Amino acid sequence: MDHLDRQREYRKVDTSSSSDFRSHCIVRASRVSTEARHRNPDTDLIHNPHPSDMIAELNSGKLLMVDSRRRNGLILIKRFHAEFAGPGAAVGGAFDADSQQAIPVGDFCLVCPLSPQERQKAFGIRRHWVRLTEQLTAKPAALERSQMLLTQFEQYFDAATVVQIPDRALALLIGVFPQTIRRARQSDR
Repeated sequence: MDHLDRQREYRKVDTSSSSDFRSHCIVRASRVSTEARHRNPDTDLIHNPHPSDMIAELNSGKLLMVDSRRRNGLILIKRFHAEFAGPGAAVGGAFDADSQQAIPVGDFCLVCPLSPQERQKAFGIRRHWVRLTEQLTAKPAALERSQMLLTQFEQYFDAATVVQIPDRALALLIGVFPQTIRRARQSDR
């Protein structure tokens, strides 16, 4: 590592399992080695943790990717529905120009894809997450869909993380009312 690399400060979004934008913090490291948590500090995004800045970044047309090395994801709230982008999924670009809100889930971080192959893989992973959500919506009963979604999220993340996700965001993922998500949460206890 040369002298300039030691002086450079790298910043990344790190929410420490919080879905509330106000609790995000910018982590700064004055020395980042090649064996750091992320593969390349030059591609980790510099973010201001305010929701309007996150949406502006996603709506800018720049293609980003949910960090594939963390247990994290992003719920993208659109006008009439929501989409979940899990680890490795592409976000931003043409996909999310209509996003109104973004809710990070888990140990959240966005990175820039390094190569055309990585971009293509991220597109495929995004399609995969959409298909998984679509499978949950195949159940005709709203309460059953809600319980399945909560079960899936609790298996991937943990119960404490899932509790922090707003009912409205989960409801928009599978086409139910927020009250149905609330009822499903209560019946799981």
